[in-house]
Order: sequence, then C-alpha cells, then structure tokens
Amino acid sequence: MTRQPDPRWNKNEERNARMRELRDQRNDPIRRRRTFQPLTIAAWFAAVMALAAVAIFIGLLLLSPSLFAWVEEHPGLIEHGIVRNFVEWYRPNALADVPAGEDGKRITIEVVAGANDSEIGQVLFDKGVITSQLAFQYAVLQAGRSGDLQAGVYDLSPSLRPSQIVAALKQQPGVEVTIRLVEGWRLEQVVGYLGTTKLTMNLDEFAALAKAPPADLIAEFDFLADLPAGRSLEGYLYPDTYRVDANATAREVIEKLLGTFGERLTQEIRDGIAAEGLTIDQAVTVASIVEREAVLDTERPIIAGVYLNRINNPTAGTVGLLNADPTLQYGLATANFGSKPISEWQGIDWWPPLQTAGGDVALPGELAGYQTYLVKGLPPSPIASPRIGSIAGVAAPDTSGYYYFVAACPGGVRDGSHYFAATLPEQNANIAKANAECPAT
Repeated sequence: MTRQPDPRWNKNEERNARMRELRDQRNDPIRRRRTFQPLTIAAWFAAVMALAAVAIFIGLLLLSPSLFAWVEEHPGLIEHGIVRNFVEWYRPNALADVPAGEDGKRITIEVVAGANDSEIGQVLFDKGVITSQLAFQYAVLQAGRSGDLQAGVYDLSPSLRPSQIVAALKQQPGVEVTIRLVEGWRLEQVVGYLGTTKLTMNLDEFAALAKAPPADLIAEFDFLADLPAGRSLEGYLYPDTYRVDANATAREVIEKLLGTFGERLTQEIRDGIAAEGLTIDQAVTVASIVEREAVLDTERPIIAGVYLNRINNPTAGTVGLLNADPTLQYGLATANFGSKPISEWQGIDWWPPLQTAGGDVALPGELAGYQTYLVKGLPPSPIASPRIGSIAGVAAPDTSGYYYFVAACPGGVRDGSHYFAATLPEQNANIAKANAECPAT
C-alpha cells in the first residue's frame, strides 16, 4: 500500500521556497548598492566642489573691484603675500616699475621726519609724482628698505620710475647723469639749468648754499680763503661737463663744482695772480668780465690786460673806470629778475642787450657797484663763471698798452675778434671801421 505525502510537509516546503525567494529579492538590491555607492558619492562630491569653485570664482570676480579698491586705500598691505598674490592676479600692472609719465618737470617733495612709507607714498601721489601707491610700496619692499626712507626735501619728477624714487629718498646711488655748465653763465642760470636735469636734489637748497655758503663749506677749499663775508659762490661754480649721480645732494654737487675749480687753478696760475698783485677773488672777478667779452682764446689775455690797465692807471683816459657793459647787464638783470622764483630762472634772459649808453644806465643803490661807467674799480663780485682760460689770461695778461677794444667785423662777418686801441681817437677810428664793415640794420 502506497503511503501518501504528509500535506504539512508540502506546505513547509512551499513556505521555505517563498522565504528564499523573498530573501533573494532583498539581497540583490543590497549588493547593487554596495557595488555602486562609492562612485555615486564621488560623483556627488565632485559636483558639489565644482559648483562651490564656480560660486567662489564668480564671487571673487564680483568682489575683486571692491577688494582691489580696499587694497589701494591700504597700500602697505602689499607686504603680505596673499594680498600681493591677489594684486598680481587681478591687476598685475599696478605693481609695474614704470614712471607716472614723460613730464620731466621738477616737483618739490618734503618728507617729514617720522613719516612712514604709506604716508610718503600718499604725498607722492597727491603731488602727481606717482600714479600708483601700490607700485611705490612694492618698490620699497623690493629694495628691502621698508621704513628706511630719509627725511628731507627732494625735487622729483613724474618721469622717474618708482624704484628710482625710492633710491632718491634713501639717498642711495642712482644712475649717473651728464650735466653741462656753460662758460659765462651766472649763478641763476646754473640753477635754472640744473632744474632741467634728472638730478633729484632740491634746487632751493642748492641755490641757498650757493648764495650763502656756510663757513664749513668755504673752509674745504683754500681758494675761497679770501672770499668776502656774505658773498655768494658766483664765479666759482666751474663750467664743465660732469657725470653726477642722480641722487647726489645739493652740497655734493656744489662740492664737485668747487673741487673742479680747485683742480683747474694750477700753482702756475696762482703764482701769476699773485704777481699781478691780485687776490684769487679779484682775479676771478676780472676773469668773469673777460669771459663775457672774449670769444677767441687768443684774445683773453689782451682783454684782461685792457681791464687791468684801466684799473692800474687811473690817470689814463679811462680814469680808473672799467667801462664794462657786462657788469651793467648783470646789475640790470639782478634788479629786474633777482626776486623771481627759482622755477622761473631757466626762462629768463639774464644778459639783455643794453638799451642806452653805458653811463646812462641806472642801477639801484645796492647794485650801484656794478655801474662800472660811473664807479671806479672792480664790481662787488664776479658776474659769471669763467673758464680757466679767462682766469689764466688774468694771471698772464697782455698789458702792452691797450685801454680800448671794439667788436670787429672783418669782411662783413662778426667772427668774435676785436680791434684794440691805446687811445680814445684810435678807439673811435676802430668803431668807425667796424661800423663800415658791418653797417647797423
């Protein structure tokens, strides 16, 4: 007899199979999540970071103008690396070592004692010497001189680079510049010309030293030993071509000019001056007049002899009067322009032609000594800077007997030569001859 299966067993089997099926269904998704979850997280994280980067970048772009403006208001912050990196990224030209412009005009800047770099930069910006305080502060940092700029008065130019300005304010050596002082210039012309150069010294300081040299400066040079009290250095700023450091001080430049004068004044010339019975200052005074009159080197000793003859022989026809037109020009220009500001000196004609006869030129009382048609002897001071050839002419003059001279015009050409005469009739004849050669137009 066949035994029938127990129905309960079948039900158990069915239930177990169903449970296995349900368990398998649950296990499959779990395995899939475990397989793909890291990739999903990585992708999600990357997306979030990308969005954050975009947001930060957009925010930085939007905020950059405000940030940069804030940095410009606080230029000293450029010393911090993160600030410098931001400026180099956002506005790299703001740190460029370029001048504010091509204008070579001199602008006087005063750096007061105790001023910090940012305050100095503000002064330079306000005066128009720089257009970027950031570039100035960066130049200070690059030079390694933060907080080490020197108080003083400087003449700077917008044509200077920030690094050159920093060097000037530090009074460190700068580039060498060539200056050319012309023979026959008076002191004001020298100052006016120096104002057109790249020298950063203050012109007012230079002029003050030249017009009222201190005792310790005079004591440096033996040829100034007999300089009368209260006298300027007129006549002693030796005319020559110089190579000068752009950041030299006013005193250093004056010492260089005086030093060159001393080098040119040889012992032979000194001995010749003494043999003529003159002091060095008197010789320079005569030589300054010779400088304004002579054109040809061969005539310098002759013209010097004429003036010395007039002084040394007061009973001659010139009765001790120099009758020197250049001294009148000097007096007139001093009276008319002497009070003008230094900034205008370069544009002044300091040697205007005389408009009347020498004896009719009127000078104010304090300048009366330069009216050499009326006042005997030498004028109160030299009137210009003579070359050494003119001084040598005074030290070894041709005193053969001439008392007069007039500009010649051989062949109808003003070649710088002169006709010389011992007497007034000879002088009048020479004047007639010169006028015939070159009729007045």
